[in-house]
Amino acid sequence: MDARVTSQTFTRNAIHFTSLHSSRLLTAQRQITSGLQFELPSEEPVAYRQVRSLETRYVELQADKTVIGRATSTLNASVSQFQDVSELITLSKNLVQQGIQALDSDERNALATEIDALLAQAKQIGLAKFNENFLYGGTRSNQPPFSFGEPLRENGILEVSYQGSRQRSQTHIGDSISIDTYYDGSKIFGGAGRESTVLVGTTGAKHGGGTDTLIGRATLRVQHDSTSYAGGSGVLAGTNSAAGDTILGPAGAHQLTIVDTSGDGSAGTISLNGAEPVPFSNTETNLRVPGFYGQEVYLDTTSIAAGFNGTVDITSTGTLSVDDGASTIPIDFSSSQLVSDVDSGRFVTIDSSNIRSTGDDSLEFPGTSNLFQILHATAADLRNSRELSSAEYGKALNRRLTELDQAASKVFSVMGEQSTSLQTMQTMEFRVDDLMLSVESNIGEIQATDFPDAVLRLENSQTLLQYTYAVTANLNSLGLLEFLR
Repeated sequence: MDARVTSQTFTRNAIHFTSLHSSRLLTAQRQITSGLQFELPSEEPVAYRQVRSLETRYVELQADKTVIGRATSTLNASVSQFQDVSELITLSKNLVQQGIQALDSDERNALATEIDALLAQAKQIGLAKFNENFLYGGTRSNQPPFSFGEPLRENGILEVSYQGSRQRSQTHIGDSISIDTYYDGSKIFGGAGRESTVLVGTTGAKHGGGTDTLIGRATLRVQHDSTSYAGGSGVLAGTNSAAGDTILGPAGAHQLTIVDTSGDGSAGTISLNGAEPVPFSNTETNLRVPGFYGQEVYLDTTSIAAGFNGTVDITSTGTLSVDDGASTIPIDFSSSQLVSDVDSGRFVTIDSSNIRSTGDDSLEFPGTSNLFQILHATAADLRNSRELSSAEYGKALNRRLTELDQAASKVFSVMGEQSTSLQTMQTMEFRVDDLMLSVESNIGEIQATDFPDAVLRLENSQTLLQYTYAVTANLNSLGLLEFLR
């Protein structure tokens, strides 16, 4: 039996091939228009999964680039601040050098005023912000890292409190790279490290060695308490002795020389430590007897022994204080006495064995002051607020120069770290850009349309579709005789 092709068979085949070629034509058109070889997972399951993985990697790289940009901006802002610090330290040193050579107090006061302005600038830098965060508060960058207050003591240090974190804040790039961004300000602007204590004064006090805990500077106040005299001469402490005597020392450290010129103790002369003799009479209850270098005692000579001619050993006690007299300790004339500040609990070790007179000595603790305190102390020394001698004035300013050099060194060290971090991040940014370009290229190779091939398929599908239409039209136009034939 011969198979017969019916018109229904022609129609079904025509519909099938028309649909097939139209679908291929539309696919080629979509690929050319969108530039994508596929869009849905069902079109190319394996390739689609590869593209999604690469797109995820691209997003990760974009996030890394954003983090790098933010960290770079933060460190650039910090380095800019450090450059300002470097400039103000250099200017401060120039002003100090001018102050050493200046002879006029008005000129020195003018220089000190300029230092005050630089201190104000340094405070602003210490509180500098970027993107609403404080640059020098470490991990606690959301609050001011420093607070400033006036000195608690006369000729004391500027009160500076660090309220930030002692740990640096880090920015994490990728899974294994961390960059320090917000630094610990106490280390940047803090002291260089404790050095030997400096004591300047005329009381005879010396540093007792050991490790002190007081910082910056302080005043060692040496005060008189009482004076007593060896027996035999009849001389006694005068009515103003407690408040007016300026000598200090154990028995025999100071001496009176008494000469009874009357023979009955009613008149004569008295000298202190071999100084110019002072006439006395037995009516004096508060006789002032000066010695050398500002020493003096007040005597009661109403009971001088008749005919006494000779020397009398003096014992004079006193106290030490480093907190403006808020707390005192008795002088024991030993080689090691701890004198504490009642407020801070910090102390200094004093060798009191050679203390011979009252007065205020200046204490300095080099290496313990931060940059703000150094600038404050520099201004005070230019004004010579401690009333130092010319020689000590010059030495004090030279110490300020050394401290400014040390402060600059710390700033340069951190600036170098941040510059290195910036260079590292620049290299990382270049690397991330290269990786992003590589990922984009890989995505393009997998998903992008191959235009020559797509155009060829488009033309081929269009030709086949036209051919299908033409054949179908011819078949549909056959008459009965042509069909039977």
